Amino acid sequence: MAKKKKEKPKEVNEPIATYGKRPIHIFNSFEEQADYELKQMAALSPEQILQQLRKFINIAYGMHGYDPNNLPKKHSIKIISK
Repeated sequence: MAKKKKEKPKEVNEPIATYGKRPIHIFNSFEEQADYELKQMAALSPEQILQQLRKFINIAYGMHGYDPNNLPKKHSIKIISK
């Protein structure tokens, strides 16, 4: 009597919460990836691009709590001499 092999699943079901609403894209080449990224950036407004830049700067310098709707009204620079 021959045993039937278990069929492997053709689809992997993972929690959507891990990835959020953004889909995962698989590219066949670096050129294809670069073209996709350029199209995504071209679709953004200048304000959205600046907000992303600010977000990356805050991450790089460990600045948390940036809120573009609640910016400080006054800026000051304190020079400390040694």
